[in-house]
Amino acid sequence: MSTDKSSIVIRSISKADDPEMGLLIREVLEEMQAPKVGTAYADPYLLDLHSYYQKPGRAYYVLTKGDKIVGGGGYGDLPGAPETVCEIQKMYFHKSIRGLGLGRELLEFLIRAAVEAGYTKAYIETLPQMQSAITLYEKIGFQPLDYPLGGTGHTSCPIHLILEI
Repeated sequence: MSTDKSSIVIRSISKADDPEMGLLIREVLEEMQAPKVGTAYADPYLLDLHSYYQKPGRAYYVLTKGDKIVGGGGYGDLPGAPETVCEIQKMYFHKSIRGLGLGRELLEFLIRAAVEAGYTKAYIETLPQMQSAITLYEKIGFQPLDYPLGGTGHTSCPIHLILEI
């Protein structure tokens, strides 16, 4: 599937998007040889993202090309962390749209939305094999933390980053 950036639409997730987005997340994690335990792969709400993100302080967006979902990402509260800290969550992209600048565009969009929701810091957990994502986070200004924040349940994600927003 070849694509260009201009054909991609970013919109809020709908209930009908849940199965396709959940499958895309799992496919990307498998492609990256990520553990199935201790990552988003095992999140109990992975196939019900729409419902999960309907609560205050949370939002999730999908990237579509025509009627196909090609990526997504969101932000939400971080249980066990100060209320002013959100977590950037489940940013995954089909390989056909990587390298087009959409990760940066979506991340900057999520940060603006998180600020509007009242957050002052954004937290990210990730895996070492997601080097392109880590490079993006660092370019945006995320700084490494030596420890995890909150209780995400993502015990297999050893990289923790924070950004004052």
